[in-house]
Amino acid sequence: MKKIIAIILMVGLIISMYFNYQMKEYKDYQKVDYTIKLNHGIQIGIKESIQNLDNVIKSLEDNSPKETVINTLGNLAVSLKVGEESFVFLDSDFKEDKLSSTYLIYSVFRDMYWYIKADITDGILSNKVSLEKESRKQLIKDIGVLKQDLEYIDSRFNEDILKEQSPQWIENKWKELIGEIVSRNTNFKLYERIGMKYNL
Repeated sequence: MKKIIAIILMVGLIISMYFNYQMKEYKDYQKVDYTIKLNHGIQIGIKESIQNLDNVIKSLEDNSPKETVINTLGNLAVSLKVGEESFVFLDSDFKEDKLSSTYLIYSVFRDMYWYIKADITDGILSNKVSLEKESRKQLIKDIGVLKQDLEYIDSRFNEDILKEQSPQWIENKWKELIGEIVSRNTNFKLYERIGMKYNL
């Protein structure tokens, strides 16, 4: 009888060790997968958007034709959209950690996307926004504000900083950074909307 109990306990221990090993592999995979998704959102949503903002500014400064300006704006819109979608995709990972959410992160990316798409790109295409000299100067100034603020977010919110942080910390830090940006840009149309929309 003792031998049977010992065998049952041994089998149970082996099964338990096997499942614990399988679960560890799964958890390790989930952790890597989360980190990859997080880095993807930051790399494209922020860093690539900064590069694309540079390209838009350069096309305006170089007095490039409308088609070139629209093309650079299109690339910028794509990188902002990828940032949005990356954090929409990450929302389920965040919610596993004390009900954290990426809502404010992906929503701000979405707002930036629509600002570039509707206010600027569609405005240029419909001739509501001119590409004459003075209008270009204003566009450079406005887009420069967005670039400066994304660079600020990147300095406080890049993948090296985030990899050791919890989703709750990330959510709170994003809210803090966006709040700072809204507060110092009270006359900027995009941030007026964001401040009102999210009560920042």
